[in-house]
Amino acid sequence: MAKRPPTIPDSELDVLKVLWERGQATVREALETLKAAGREWSYATVATLLDRLETKGLVESDRKELAFVYRPTISSQEVRRRRVSSLVDKLYEGEPGLLVLHLLKSHPLDPGQAMEVREVLDQMTAANKPKKKG
Repeated sequence: MAKRPPTIPDSELDVLKVLWERGQATVREALETLKAAGREWSYATVATLLDRLETKGLVESDRKELAFVYRPTISSQEVRRRRVSSLVDKLYEGEPGLLVLHLLKSHPLDPGQAMEVREVLDQMTAANKPKKKG
């Protein structure tokens, strides 16, 4: 049986976002960035979240002078892919089209994005058409 990828709660995701933005950070640097964004966490909270992320293999750390420096080992794109897949499985019975329909009906797109969506749908439709025999 395949091992399931680790879950990433929102609090851990907030810390990962800091690492993606900065490239790397100590606990103190991450805490400062999070506080500037309105999070009122303690040093111990951020240290615990980074430790959990490291245990899950989603960040790695190097000891640099007195502080550990943390770097993400997972990309933001991979986290998005996993979270959307989970959302589709849990809320849309594994049917991504249902999620797309919900998003299109409830979240208006700007004209440029709408055109991109239309182009993707046209390409998908064209790829699924049977070839004419001549």
